[in-house]
Amino acid sequence: MKKVILTVIIALVSVISNAQLVVKEAGKDTVIWQATKLATVPKIVKFTIDSLDSYTIYYRNAKYSTITDIDYITTGDLETTIQFYELCKSVGETGKEYNIELDNKTLILSKGTMGTIMIWSEYSYFYLSAKQVTAILEKL
Repeated sequence: MKKVILTVIIALVSVISNAQLVVKEAGKDTVIWQATKLATVPKIVKFTIDSLDSYTIYYRNAKYSTITDIDYITTGDLETTIQFYELCKSVGETGKEYNIELDNKTLILSKGTMGTIMIWSEYSYFYLSAKQVTAILEKL
């Protein structure tokens, strides 16, 4: 009887220990747009995981003048990203202010001084010029 129990235990252990290795391709990121070659932000990065694309803009929080605080907003897939930047362009042209929900963050888009678009989130904000928004839309 001991031999039967020992044989069953060995059989179970051998079945459990033969796990298969699951290999997945690592996600890839590509810089789609960057304001200047000298500055690292603002920039838009496209992440691709399992053939799904997601776009994120990294920016320097303008709330602080002496501290470098880098924050980001994920704008989602290509269609949503294009809609976001077209709305930014519309804000720059019309001067209207919009409150939007994006990536579980509430954002406020408003016209700033000298033709800039201010993008506010709960703890940070940054500016994009109309020229930068046009360049972003061309790259997308």
